[in-house]
Amino acid sequence: MYFCKKEQAVSTAGKHILQLVPGIGKYRGHILIPEAGLEIYFNPVERTLLCLFMAHPEGILADNLLLHWRELHSYYERESLYDDPCLRDDTLESLCAESKRVFYSNISRIKKKFVAALGARKARGYYIKRNPNGLYRTLATLSEAD
Repeated sequence: MYFCKKEQAVSTAGKHILQLVPGIGKYRGHILIPEAGLEIYFNPVERTLLCLFMAHPEGILADNLLLHWRELHSYYERESLYDDPCLRDDTLESLCAESKRVFYSNISRIKKKFVAALGARKARGYYIKRNPNGLYRTLATLSEAD
């Protein structure tokens, strides 16, 4: 069984630590929250969004997702089970579509999973949320891998 090196994400305050476990098998798609001793499963699109927003602590406007196409493609290619590039592209196109329906539903599912695992108060530092200025961001950011 092949497992990639774990990536660690840390908030700017250093409080919110996530470990993304890319790999094949039982733990594919799981995100570990070491401080809470929890493990949460996210589907490939949800993990792709988490990776994108953790890499951009400054935030991203929902309408600007398409500007991050290469980055989204890179994350989704790593996270997806699809071998067919056309299927991957179709999924990302629906995520970046003008209606943003797929984007909003995935953001909502991510929030629900963190809230269910951690409770509403603790989860705020982990999920992606819209700020008053319209930027979507998470307090967890990517740091150098160990």
